[in-house]
Amino acid sequence: MIETVEQQSETEHLKNSTPLQAQSTSLNLRRREDGRLVLQQLNDNGELAETAVQLACCFPWSYPLQYVSLRDDKGHELMLLESLEHLAERQRRLIEEELGARNFLPRVIAIKAVTDETELFHWRVVTTAGERSFMTRRHERPRRLASGEVLIKDIYNDIYVIVRADDLDAKSLRLLWVYLD
Repeated sequence: MIETVEQQSETEHLKNSTPLQAQSTSLNLRRREDGRLVLQQLNDNGELAETAVQLACCFPWSYPLQYVSLRDDKGHELMLLESLEHLAERQRRLIEEELGARNFLPRVIAIKAVTDETELFHWRVVTTAGERSFMTRRHERPRRLASGEVLIKDIYNDIYVIVRADDLDAKSLRLLWVYLD
């Protein structure tokens, strides 16, 4: 097979690059029958090898679909994707599904009540996953991010997110504003 100049330069780039510099266009992920996500790469012998990978978003709040780290079972980084923008649709969808399952955060859509219980606040909320009830420490106030999202961390370190506080109903907004810093 005759390689074009573009293919040769891509091949040379992959041979000479560290795993962190590998181009996202060369990414080949698939889901095994057991549900694990695997990275297919050529090994040192030129044979196709599969490595089970875990995804970690380096900046999950600021850049949720950028700077995605692919790591082996021992936590060693195999590749860092700066962006999913240039990936094939199938590859991007696999990564988005995996990150979505891994980073599931209940999104609060209404606040029914917040009651004061000694050193804790008891929250009753409606989320995208149904009604929830949780406790927060008095000193752990909801936190507003630069993106406009509001994070609420409960006593078990589970996080609830309000994507846009302005989208909450009037009662929910009143309850939230009392506890925001």
